[in-house]
Amino acid sequence: MSQAMLRLDDIRVAYPAAGGERTVVERLSLVLAKGEIGCLLGASGCGKTTVLRAIAGFEPLRAGRIELDGQVLSTPTTTLPPEHRGIGMMFQDYALFPHLDVAGNVGFGLAGRPRAARNARIAEVLALVGLPERAGAYPHELSGGQQQRVALARALAPSPSLLLLDEPFSNLDIDTREHLAAELRAILRRTGTTALLVTHDQAEAFAMADAIGVMHRGRILQWADAQTLYRAPADRFVAGFVGRGCVLPAGALGLPGGGEVLLRPDQLVPDDNGAIRAEVLSRIFRGPQHVLLLRLPGGEVVEVDVSGNAIPAPGTTLALRLVGVPLVALPRREVDAS
Repeated sequence: MSQAMLRLDDIRVAYPAAGGERTVVERLSLVLAKGEIGCLLGASGCGKTTVLRAIAGFEPLRAGRIELDGQVLSTPTTTLPPEHRGIGMMFQDYALFPHLDVAGNVGFGLAGRPRAARNARIAEVLALVGLPERAGAYPHELSGGQQQRVALARALAPSPSLLLLDEPFSNLDIDTREHLAAELRAILRRTGTTALLVTHDQAEAFAMADAIGVMHRGRILQWADAQTLYRAPADRFVAGFVGRGCVLPAGALGLPGGGEVLLRPDQLVPDDNGAIRAEVLSRIFRGPQHVLLLRLPGGEVVEVDVSGNAIPAPGTTLALRLVGVPLVALPRREVDAS
């Protein structure tokens, strides 16, 4: 693996509160290799944006250490100013200057460079994001997707060591989000940029990131690639947060032993000779498959994806069998999802 570019060691961020402090980020650690794209995934209020702000230098640390390319950025006693960190940041609302055209926005962080070099860099990054012809346009003349590209070009223009992205697709429609997520990943790959984004949308995280940290209450519960999070979640919270599926007692599926297992919708299939029986509660067409909502004999409700033309109607008893076993057995430790 390439050398570590970003390293967070047991960082803690807290704010003054009545009777003491309110901890927002607690004992959080991660490492991003040079050129790697990481993601902090979690619900609103879990602390993910606070982590970005701490990396950028906008929030002091109460404990821990932040390093970038071997340089110490933050400890509880020292904080390198944001403007000296060599970090680019792309904000959720893009924060484009309405009185500047596209070239002026992109070149804002290039002050001090010779005019020819500045103009060459502006042209280079605008070509990179696919907007070479829009240099003279103003933000209000651009679509949401184009504004997002301009914000990316502005963040990349100074060639930062690290790019931070705060919910970069939240203001876009679903189709535009999916297209730009793939495009943004390709741009970061071409430039070799190390990046860390935060999002609440797992589809964005899966499309963008090499490594994903599922966050809850200021902590990373699991740091892994998308496939590992889906197939081998560390605990019940991660299992419920990532992907579709349900957690149920092993005995509900006729499996030996106690404990709980994670069942994904593609792990039960209709089979007339199957040993598992379930009542069909509802069926929804989601093209090209139907999603069946089933009730097991013990009362547990599960989702199953089925295809074909003979889709059982509600009220039908369906025989099923397990595929893709062994199922993931979950540890007894649980995280309160409230």
